[in-house]
Amino acid sequence: MIATPCTGVCSTAVGDDVCFGCGRSFAEVSNWLALDDAQRAAIQAQLSRRKVWLQMAMQTGGRLQSIRPAPRQATLVLTPSLLVTLGWPQQRQGRGYVPLLTHDGRSYLLPVYRDDWLHLFWDCLFDADCTPLN
Repeated sequence: MIATPCTGVCSTAVGDDVCFGCGRSFAEVSNWLALDDAQRAAIQAQLSRRKVWLQMAMQTGGRLQSIRPAPRQATLVLTPSLLVTLGWPQQRQGRGYVPLLTHDGRSYLLPVYRDDWLHLFWDCLFDADCTPLN
């Protein structure tokens, strides 16, 4: 049996859709004991990349509203009317990127390895100069 990845900081207990402690969705936390080892292993394999999303949420002052495991996307809520779709964090030539789809349908590849990624994130949201997703 695969052990729970719980870190004891469960924010789903206070209403978050995605736990800031372990990176699992409310449904995954709630159903953990009912899942088989293959399902648990699949979730465990995604947690390190989900934590990139969680760090983005914390640094932007937003929260993750949902995780869609099949397309490997998450919804980042910045305000009730400002939602951003985060794609699966990836490495290119040893550097980390997160694809994002803005509220108005523009796609970008955010270089999260850069110290100024947060500034670039806001630039992408508000139509400043940003590198399009290829």
